[in-house]
Amino acid sequence: MEIVKFTKKKGSWYELLFDNNDKLLVHEDLILKYELLLSRKIGDNKDRIIDENNYYVAYDKAIKYLSNKTRSKLEIKNYLLKQNIDEQKIEFVIEKLCNQGYLNDEIYARLYVKDRINLSNDGPNKIVSSLKNQNIDETYIDKAMQEYDNNLQKDRIDRLIRKQIKTNSNKGSNLLKQKILLNLVNLGYDRHFVIDLLDTISIDDTDLYQKEYAKIKEKLSKKYSGKELELRIKQKLYQKGFKG
Repeated sequence: MEIVKFTKKKGSWYELLFDNNDKLLVHEDLILKYELLLSRKIGDNKDRIIDENNYYVAYDKAIKYLSNKTRSKLEIKNYLLKQNIDEQKIEFVIEKLCNQGYLNDEIYARLYVKDRINLSNDGPNKIVSSLKNQNIDETYIDKAMQEYDNNLQKDRIDRLIRKQIKTNSNKGSNLLKQKILLNLVNLGYDRHFVIDLLDTISIDDTDLYQKEYAKIKEKLSKKYSGKELELRIKQKLYQKGFKG
């Protein structure tokens, strides 16, 4: 196969046009290595060049993927697998990126924790779980999580509790506290810290109680009266988290 044309593409890539009209995108390192500019023929080296070129393809894809944000080694691996890159080449690329300093799971863990603290309401348990799902070494996780100490966790829990109390519109104190506990545990906060802080907070639901009482009474009085009406009102209020 004779090369009839070289066309420069983005980065270090050249498109080769052969005399049979086939095209091949080749990295410039291989053009120099196999002296393709001089020989103008790919010859018996075609399969070897294509195989080596695939390493450059995988590396180039990984670099572009890394250009948007810091990535973990597992993220790079999964991304390249989706690009139909075989695992041998992926491992080669990951090792090369690590040696070059482009991939570092310790730095990734530290930056991930900072981002989650600054950009989300995630608690420490959720962050740790996410890092473990990325196969980050536990030593790196423990070191990164030193920034998320118990004092910071308690401050964030307190802020989130007060925010959810402020936005509550129709739940009594008991049900509201249960809901807040569930929400914060799902966000990754330690259950005992949430409970301890909830126990120190008094929720005045008197006005809400009276409002809900009047609303329920108006609805149920169409079917019930007397003691039965009061009993059913109390049942409904209990279901909404009011003490009665």
